[in-house]
Amino acid sequence: MTSDTLVPLLPSFMGGPLIGRSGSRAAGPALPMATLEEPVRSRAVHSIRPVDTNGRVVDKAIVGALDWHPGDLLSWRVTGGLVLITRPGHGRRGITKYGHLSLPAAVRHSAGIRIHDRVLLAADPDQTLLVVYPAAVLDDILARRFAEGAPE
Repeated sequence: MTSDTLVPLLPSFMGGPLIGRSGSRAAGPALPMATLEEPVRSRAVHSIRPVDTNGRVVDKAIVGALDWHPGDLLSWRVTGGLVLITRPGHGRRGITKYGHLSLPAAVRHSAGIRIHDRVLLAADPDQTLLVVYPAAVLDDILARRFAEGAPE
C-alpha cells in the first residue's frame, strides 16, 4: 500500500480543502471534526481472582490501591450477595503478613463463595471500599443485562 492511497481518506487539519488522490486539492471546505466528551476517569481497580484453599484472595494491585497493609483490621458485611469490605475493622485481621486478603469462612459461606471460586474484586480507593462479587451474582447481573438488551 502506498502512502498516496490514504490521502483521499484524511481531511486537512488546517481547515483547508481535502487533498485528492492526484495530490491536488479538492474543492470545498474540510470535513468538520467531531468533538468528543472526555470520559469520567475512575480510580476504581478491578480484578478477577480465585479464592485459595485457605480462603485467601491474592491481588497486590487491589490491596495497594486501597493502601491496605499486612495486619490491617477489616470489616465485612454481606448484602445482596456481595461482600463489602472496609477499613478500619473491628478486631479481625484481614490482610495477611504476605499482603493477601483473607476472607473469613462465615463471610464466604454467607455470600455463597466456595474455595477455588473466582470472584470479581472492585476496589474504590476514594471510599476505601472493596466489593467482592461472587460468580453467582455476576451471572445474575449479566443475565439481566442481556435480557434487557443493549442501550439505544
